[in-house]
Formats: sequence, structure tokens, C-alpha cells
Amino acid sequence: MHIVPADIRPPLYGWVLTPSPGAWRRLAPSSPLRATQGNTERTAVSRCMSCDATQ
Repeated sequence: MHIVPADIRPPLYGWVLTPSPGAWRRLAPSSPLRATQGNTERTAVSRCMSCDATQ
């Protein structure tokens, strides 16, 4: 099977494999966390409420 160039797209999402301690708690527009893998142009500025509830 051949891959068509149109099928190759950059990732939509970014992620952080090894955030520094407390990085997710410091998230804010004034303290964003940049993705280190995937789409590294993405930044996080807040956590979703369900993720926060589990921490």
C-alpha cells in the first residue's frame, strides 16, 4: 500500500510527556505549557474540570 502525500498531515494535538512538577497546576494564560511532542505549536492555559477533579 502506498501513502498518498495528501494523507500525511501534521498532528492536530500536542502533548507533554514529562512535565515539570506542578506544571499542570500552574496553567494560566500568563503561564502556558507548550507541547513538547506532536504539534509543538500548541499550548495549554487551563485544565478541564474533570481532569482537575482527579488530581
